[in-house]
Amino acid sequence: MVTETCTVMKTVTETCYREEQQVKVIQVPKVIQVEKLVPYEYTAWVRVKKEDPQEIEIKTPKFRWVDQEYTINVPGKDTVTKIRKRTELVPTIKYCTVSEDHGCWETKMVATETCGGCLCCEKRVWCPNIVQVTKETTVMEKVCVEEPYTCEVAICVPIKKTRRVKEYFTKTEKKVIKNPYWTLEPRKRTKMVTACVPETVYEEKTEICTVKVPYKIEKQVPCTVTRQVPKECPCACQG
Repeated sequence: MVTETCTVMKTVTETCYREEQQVKVIQVPKVIQVEKLVPYEYTAWVRVKKEDPQEIEIKTPKFRWVDQEYTINVPGKDTVTKIRKRTELVPTIKYCTVSEDHGCWETKMVATETCGGCLCCEKRVWCPNIVQVTKETTVMEKVCVEEPYTCEVAICVPIKKTRRVKEYFTKTEKKVIKNPYWTLEPRKRTKMVTACVPETVYEEKTEICTVKVPYKIEKQVPCTVTRQVPKECPCACQG
């Protein structure tokens, strides 16, 4: 088998168009103004009463009876030991340096004048000899002596007592008060008003138009096809 190309005639259907005059009714929109009652929303300022809560503190003076301890001083006597000072004379041995005359008597010839002239005579005279000597002496010195003694003194004795007194304090309470006030707040309101509202209406209108009407026809057209055909082999194998 071998492939060969050949041309054959084939019947096909073709769509064609022809022009026709037709009468068509169409709806033409038209906008007109129509008076209607429509809702109108507006904002109005309304006087509103409100309350402003405010927390305050109220302080109230109060008192209560309480026990109070106090101290009083009561006069009394007490025996105490005190120390007093007195002065005494105490003999004290001291050493001192003194001058002593360790001289002696000597006999000397002494010339004396008389009426008749000069006369020599013997006379006993003292010949001094001063010597420094350390001697022991006893002197009375003043000494301060401390001695204890007992005596009674006046004292104040503290005594604790209890009495009922008023104790003042402040009681604090919290209270909420409401302060009324007026304010203006916006509110939405609606009312019906007459307004010209655009409205669309449709009018019928007839017009002639040309339209293309499809129709079908059949015709022969050549086309190229490929097919398998047998072919004889010239050799002896007959292949």
